[in-house]
Amino acid sequence: MNVAFPTCPEELNREWLSDALNRSVESFEMCPIGGGKGNLGDLVLLSLEGGEQLVAKFAANRQESLNAAKRSGLFEREIKFYLELAPKLDLRLPALFASAYDPSSAYFIMLLEYLEPIKESDSISGIGIDHTRQVFAELSKLHTQGKDLVDTPWVQTMISQDRINNLTIMIEKGWPVLQDICGELVDPLKETDLLEKFLETMSYLNTLDQTIVHGDVKPDNLIISSQGVVIIDWQGFGTGPPAWDIAYCMCQCLTTEERRLYESELLANYPHDLVGYKESLFFGIVIACALPLLGNPDDPRLGKLVETTAERTINAMLDAGTLN
Repeated sequence: MNVAFPTCPEELNREWLSDALNRSVESFEMCPIGGGKGNLGDLVLLSLEGGEQLVAKFAANRQESLNAAKRSGLFEREIKFYLELAPKLDLRLPALFASAYDPSSAYFIMLLEYLEPIKESDSISGIGIDHTRQVFAELSKLHTQGKDLVDTPWVQTMISQDRINNLTIMIEKGWPVLQDICGELVDPLKETDLLEKFLETMSYLNTLDQTIVHGDVKPDNLIISSQGVVIIDWQGFGTGPPAWDIAYCMCQCLTTEERRLYESELLANYPHDLVGYKESLFFGIVIACALPLLGNPDDPRLGKLVETTAERTINAMLDAGTLN
């Protein structure tokens, strides 16, 4: 493989950074960040001379992750989002300073603004109701402004064939693994044909009014900064109904107990049509199937993350009556 840019932190050097940033970089230090959170990407914090800090994002060097990214163009999509759509959205997003992508391998690099977190945002513990309200406010802006961007020629719908093919593989391969990890926790799903339900759900959601949706709004994809909650990791975005983001965010940002306390209030106050909310809850199961395939198997956090994602999603579906 001959790629003309660094594909991992060990390949970073002053010459490439200087060329990418269009200025001289005399020295830098780096350290890993976001450990256990980047299922498809690896992140390092770069500290340049003079105290400037940047984030370098790379593809995780795991073949299943690279295959999934290559099948659906995930990383190219995120780069194009930052280059073409982010300037049109009134959202607090990290600036993209440089990027490169190789379609033959799915390797990529992005140099992004570093937004220092003031509080941990963790998908296992959740982020609580106050920060979840902030996420809903950001999503409301995205769903409003995104309606004007749905006809962007290269933006995929959530049922594009590449996406459907990729997620079908995740379900078929991941469901047996999910059962092994979660045991009786997933018993409510055992009478459900997951692939059939997935295809039916995606087809239905595509009939609803569309906007730009992030597609994976969970604490691991958020930064709680001094300027508020920032949504990151846009490789999975596409066009879909607002309910897609809201259902998944509701389940993953709040514990089951918190969701049961605040779900009605949050839904009642959300200023967009949420038709399809109950159906959209199912996407959490798709993510739960994908996590053990795409994540680092040596990460002790992975099993707990899979269980947490499945538990919150299954209980939300039971409460909504979509598994009865």
